[in-house]
Amino acid sequence: MTSRYKEHMKELKGPDQFQVKAMSILDWAIKNVKLIAAVVVPILLIAAASLIYQYVQQKHQEARVEDLGKVEVVYMGEQRKAADARQALAKKIEAIDAQLAKSKDPKTAATVDLAKLTAEKDQLTRQAESIEADHSQSVGLFQAFFEKNTTNAEGWAAGTTAARALIDEHKLPEARKLLETVLAKSKTNAFYQTQARFVLIGVLEEQGAFDEGLKQVDTLAKLVGQDLQPRVMLAKGRLEMLKNANTDARKTFNSLIESHATSPEAQKARALLALLH
Repeated sequence: MTSRYKEHMKELKGPDQFQVKAMSILDWAIKNVKLIAAVVVPILLIAAASLIYQYVQQKHQEARVEDLGKVEVVYMGEQRKAADARQALAKKIEAIDAQLAKSKDPKTAATVDLAKLTAEKDQLTRQAESIEADHSQSVGLFQAFFEKNTTNAEGWAAGTTAARALIDEHKLPEARKLLETVLAKSKTNAFYQTQARFVLIGVLEEQGAFDEGLKQVDTLAKLVGQDLQPRVMLAKGRLEMLKNANTDARKTFNSLIESHATSPEAQKARALLALLH
């Protein structure tokens, strides 16, 4: 055999470059097992803790959603009770309408006491219009839920819903205080900052606190996108109009009409603008 052939056979029998590298790494790992453990184990522990935290948070959120759902069931039950009462009166009104229809037929007109039926219908209509849902139970439950969950979305939703129910019951000071608390607790959440602020502006308008309402509008204008700007501008114009700042109101309404001509808010602005002339 030639010396070149022997050298070639030696190279084939020896480890290749990858094997040499792998053995080198393995050897280093064996010599530095404590160092590896010191680095890898904490990383694994952090990863495990993160997964456990996410799991626990998810379970807590699921529990909150379930509890909030139970309160919403109570709220919807209150709504349904009021709707059923209106429906019962609506059926009585329909029956009276059927009797009133007979007054138009000469054959049956004499059997109809038109004045009495008309008076009964008017009374039932007023009664139906006055029916409002009694949310006293659900409002308490929503408020209690909010107080326990002031740092999460479920709590903010409960607080805003409770405020709307309080408004329906004409309890504006309580609604205002609750909405201001929701805003204070949800500063990092643009959605609830927007929703609660819109409701609060309505409360301030009803209370005659027009300057405070305009401050909320200015804040809201910086939060919302173009899709909600017409609604913000309409609220601003209304507050200016109620404040008797008619020049400012005209400017706001005209700007709304020019920039969002096809929006429902622009149509309302046109109607309000007509009242200023």
